[in-house]
Amino acid sequence: MPFFIKSGNEGSSLKTILIFRIVLAVFTIGITLTLFSLGVSLWQTRTLMQSMLKTNADSIKEKVEFMMHGVEVDAKMYASLFQKLFNTDGDQKKDLLLFVMENLKSNKDYDGFAYFDAKTGMVLRIVKEKSADITVIEVKPKGNGIFTTTVYKEFLTNKQAEIDNDPNQIDPRTFFFFSEMKRTNKPSWINSRQVKSIKYLEKSSPFLSFAVPLNDSQGELLGVIALDVGVIQLEELLGEITNQKSNFSELYEGVPFVIEKSNDDQLLVIGYPHKHDEEEFPRSLGMNDYSGYLFLADEHPDLRIQTFAKLFQSEKNIGNDIFNNEFTSIEAFTDTNGETWVYSWSEIKPGRKPDWVVGVCVKRKATSAGGIIMGRMVFMSLIVMIIIMIPIGIKNGKSIGEPLEKMAADVVKIGKGDISFSISPKSNYREILQLAEGIEKMKSGLLSFRKYIPYKVVNQVLASRKTAEPFAEKKELSIFFSDLENFTTISESLEPDKLVKLIGDHLAMCTNIIQSLDGTVDKYIGDSVMAFWNAPENCENHELKACQAALACQEQMVLFNERNIAEGLPLLKMRIGISTGTVFVGNIGSEDRLNYTAVGDTVNLASRLEGTNKTYKTWILISDKTAAGIREQILTRPVDKVAVKGKFNSILIHEVLGKKENETPELRKKIDLTVLGFEHYLAMRFQQAADCFTQILGFNKDDHLALFYIERCKGFLVFPPPSDWDGTYISHSK
Repeated sequence: MPFFIKSGNEGSSLKTILIFRIVLAVFTIGITLTLFSLGVSLWQTRTLMQSMLKTNADSIKEKVEFMMHGVEVDAKMYASLFQKLFNTDGDQKKDLLLFVMENLKSNKDYDGFAYFDAKTGMVLRIVKEKSADITVIEVKPKGNGIFTTTVYKEFLTNKQAEIDNDPNQIDPRTFFFFSEMKRTNKPSWINSRQVKSIKYLEKSSPFLSFAVPLNDSQGELLGVIALDVGVIQLEELLGEITNQKSNFSELYEGVPFVIEKSNDDQLLVIGYPHKHDEEEFPRSLGMNDYSGYLFLADEHPDLRIQTFAKLFQSEKNIGNDIFNNEFTSIEAFTDTNGETWVYSWSEIKPGRKPDWVVGVCVKRKATSAGGIIMGRMVFMSLIVMIIIMIPIGIKNGKSIGEPLEKMAADVVKIGKGDISFSISPKSNYREILQLAEGIEKMKSGLLSFRKYIPYKVVNQVLASRKTAEPFAEKKELSIFFSDLENFTTISESLEPDKLVKLIGDHLAMCTNIIQSLDGTVDKYIGDSVMAFWNAPENCENHELKACQAALACQEQMVLFNERNIAEGLPLLKMRIGISTGTVFVGNIGSEDRLNYTAVGDTVNLASRLEGTNKTYKTWILISDKTAAGIREQILTRPVDKVAVKGKFNSILIHEVLGKKENETPELRKKIDLTVLGFEHYLAMRFQQAADCFTQILGFNKDDHLALFYIERCKGFLVFPPPSDWDGTYISHSK
């Protein structure tokens, strides 16, 4: 009985004590509390408004950074693809260009793509028009330092047509950003700009780019890949933020903005949530040769932006560089009309390109008005309360309020799933003691309940304020099954108490790892564990987290076995199967007995993959769909095309070898030889396949998969499969 407290019959009646102390209350205490509350309310309002302003600035920064991160990831992906196909011609390069063009069409954030050849000066620029049509501009050397520009529509299709030609293009390698890329040889952002060297693009809207260098094996620059984001897309993002319901722009006459410091230290407004039309932005104001989209901040038509430019100059004069601050700043500044604005801003990447400041401003009068109104409401409410009721004394408030406050906080934690025993409150009131005792008993029941059901499900039931009912939803999950090899035989040689402890320690180890990676442990089946990701709570990268959990479990098994062997316990080996797909997940069962679980083919497949490890002497097998979601972070190799038990259609299964950051030259060679050998195998080139796997044995003589395929290929060389054979192996493992 954890922390219990006095008997429920001790203490005085709360109702009697309250009535007695109300009679003794003093009216002047109420007046004092009213005035104090008014002062606190005004102070809290000002603090709250500053906090809200910073929160809005950080939120805008987060959205802009999210868009930038997507650009950086895609640009590096394109660079990797172009690096592999740099010295190839023909269909592969054509398919890659078509792939890039389709991606540009489908992604609203991207404005274009460019490839620069450092050796020849050739440039291939893919531009997405306002209509979402694709135009391709090709700059080629003509000889004698002369380059020619050709513009195509329907590029690389049967309808390809030349729509423009300019023989007077300058050498693209003389551009500033190209020389910078050659000097740094690192991926970086390029400042906003308008292309003036190509006639066709002179009237297009400006854009900014993320550039990635392509290098040969000696590190020499071969070319540059650039992915473009239009200023229009950045403005649309800020427009979406501005138009959100109950936004600061409506309540406090504020505006978000993105400002860039150019190479010559001028401030350019590259993000502003308004249309740049002739009526709102007349061409006589600050055009700066940017076709009406980019403005110098001190010449911007919006006075709020002009005022921020003056604030920037003021900060610069005192030696404060706002483009190199690690934290969100907040300052007030007065415009030429005498109106004071409060600005909050933060630097995207302090000390690195791009030199961007993301910020927001509000009118100070509007924020102060909210505080005054709130103060008046507090004052009037307290006056009415004092008139209607006799205030409770300070001592009475502490003796009753503090224990109730602690218990209320405890109950809120319980509702969030944070259940832990606490010290009982000190009180002389019977009702408070009874309530505290009831809360502690409720905790004991909930903690016991949570051991039988996944804690995330228990937390959801607590938060919903409803009893659990049968339901199921269709959702994509990653399913995890584990099992111990030959554990039935091992268990027969152990005493019951040692067996229970061994299984308990093993299941606890797996459970801790799975839950630490946001997984849900569904059930234990003897020595087996079933778990899944992406339910009941959504989980990003659930395929990756499932595979990370599998690798972590196998790593911990090494330490687990070391401890067991030292204690005279047997060595344990664990097999794991993982599959990803759509299942039905929810409370499944009857009205009286429910189980939160997942059912469907994907669940069965994970179980079958765990058993299929026996065939190939592997330890972690995953489905092809799981492998598709982890290729950038986890090292895998193909194992076989398998039709698992109960299925007619085959799938490609993979073995998980380790994390990408742990890759070694030997491991990479093993993966590449496995991929090549498996391709030969599927093409019925069994001798070439056997040769590849034999090469693996040259540096890893115990490689299970290489030995397996060498024997299988030998068999097929003697007894070839039928001509319609597609490589599918029928698995009978459960």
